[in-house]
Amino acid sequence: MNFKLIISVSTSLVLFLSSCNSEREPLLPNITGKAGEVVVVVNGTLWEGETNRIFKETLADDTEVLPQAEPMFNLVQIAWPSFTNIFKTHRNLVLVSLNTSEPKAKMVVRRNVWAKPQIVIELIGPNEAELVTFAATQMERITNHFLVAERNRIIDNYRRYEKQEIGERLWKNHDLSVVVPAGFTLDVETDNFIWIANETPNTSQGVLIYYYDYQSKETFTKDYLLNKRNEVLRRNVPGSVPGSYMTTDMLAPGLFNEFMRNGRYFAEMRGLWRVENDFMGGPFVSLTTLDEKKNRVITMEGFVYAPNTEKRNLLRQVEAILYTMEIRE
Repeated sequence: MNFKLIISVSTSLVLFLSSCNSEREPLLPNITGKAGEVVVVVNGTLWEGETNRIFKETLADDTEVLPQAEPMFNLVQIAWPSFTNIFKTHRNLVLVSLNTSEPKAKMVVRRNVWAKPQIVIELIGPNEAELVTFAATQMERITNHFLVAERNRIIDNYRRYEKQEIGERLWKNHDLSVVVPAGFTLDVETDNFIWIANETPNTSQGVLIYYYDYQSKETFTKDYLLNKRNEVLRRNVPGSVPGSYMTTDMLAPGLFNEFMRNGRYFAEMRGLWRVENDFMGGPFVSLTTLDEKKNRVITMEGFVYAPNTEKRNLLRQVEAILYTMEIRE
């Protein structure tokens, strides 16, 4: 047997496959920039007018339902001459430009252009007036693109560092698939209530999962879900002093939203929680859905306690865990 020939052919095959793979998917560096940061590339004259106002009133608007003001995204504006390689690898990019050859304004969404996992949104218009008008109509879509991209990055990272023993336990005992990242511990588990937590000296992140029998369509209303939340938390989440327990801050303007995801209905609530007879509190977000085969309503909730600390990114981290939930069929 000619081993030299075998080695030569094998080496050539590896090099050929590597070459083909590199043509399909070029090697890209990892993204740069902080979580929740967006770089807007636009020349100063265009940024000084209506474009500035539109971006600041949407992307940089206050994050919904936090105890203190924090922008939805931290904006960094640079002019086109400054858009060098140091910025091209940023995680979230908006490229705003004028092109008189364009018949009308348009938006182009691209991914993994200069880095991975990156999202690049281009806004191009034939003139400033049309570009500004068009941009104003697209800001909700742009915001959603960035929110989903940030969430997916967190989820991808969690999958790499998943604490599999917790996930296996949830699968076995509760017919639920949830990606639980390293750092979280399973603190409480009963027949229909689970408490997973990540505790540090300065912050606390919690994920609660609870379920109960489905009764009627009235279950999926804001009032019913809030009342059920308070009932479950009073019974299962005690405070640090006798007679204290977690509940909802009913004076805070919470949000209720309904949507479909992967063919499944979800009710989303955002609000503030507090501890009855104590001085603790913070933001929470919950997703509730129906497990039709088991006739149960499942709520998965993330909350944050971080006094004197910004909470936007901490809440997005636990929210990402909620979006990994799947029901075992």
